[in-house]
Amino acid sequence: MGMVSMQVIILLVGLQIISQILVNLQWCKIAKFANVPISFRDMLYINAQGSVMDSITPGVKIGGEITRAVQMSRKCGIEKGQSAAIVATQKLFSISAFLLLCLLTVGFLQAQYTQYVVYGILALVVLILLAALFMPKRWRNIFAEQAKFLRQNPKTSLMFFGLSLLIWLIYPVKMYILAAQFLPDVNIIYIAGITFVSYMVGMIPIFPGGLGGFEGTMTGLLLTLGFSVSGAALVAVLFRFITFWLVMILSFGFIAFCKIRNRGARRWVKTS
Repeated sequence: MGMVSMQVIILLVGLQIISQILVNLQWCKIAKFANVPISFRDMLYINAQGSVMDSITPGVKIGGEITRAVQMSRKCGIEKGQSAAIVATQKLFSISAFLLLCLLTVGFLQAQYTQYVVYGILALVVLILLAALFMPKRWRNIFAEQAKFLRQNPKTSLMFFGLSLLIWLIYPVKMYILAAQFLPDVNIIYIAGITFVSYMVGMIPIFPGGLGGFEGTMTGLLLTLGFSVSGAALVAVLFRFITFWLVMILSFGFIAFCKIRNRGARRWVKTS
């Protein structure tokens, strides 16, 4: 790990686990708000499946969201349109919080092309929203009903949005802790901008999971702050491992554990 101590690695892994717990909690609360109660463990399993799909589908994680919608429909016995509405609601708050933080931080970066990245992602979000117009009428009605509930419950909407902000803010905190091991006087606002721009590039549907684009963007932007090439590359790779690949490994492990446990339970029932 070079200049990164084991204590820092453990801290970063702990913060990532907290992030995943908060994300799962948000999903459970949004599902409950839509009158679809689901246990924390079941939602964790569905999110693990979605995370695995995210790692093999390009960019904007549509494959992972489809997986979540399908699995939630099967697990909870609800219409796919209703589960899709839950997914869309979570994405609405998550993307809104992400874009707000992007607009507040990327202006501090010196790299001029970052504004084009921001505008490009904004255009992509608009296209996704317009695509909702071509959904089946029954699905559009479910989305409209969900939006009506959100308007009628502003406190709940603020809670969902605030939780999304908290989840996203943990990422630049992790990045700052890691970057400070190489450049102690690094500015946290710059680090936040670099983090969010890297994620925006990672959303571009070119490589599975944003592979390559994320690391390359982060490395290049870190160089503008005075990092050495090796230091910038190490920070980018290590940050990506903790926030992405480690999640994939843990998701695979959790899915395998659940399958083995369920298989063992079925065998015990047959033999008893």
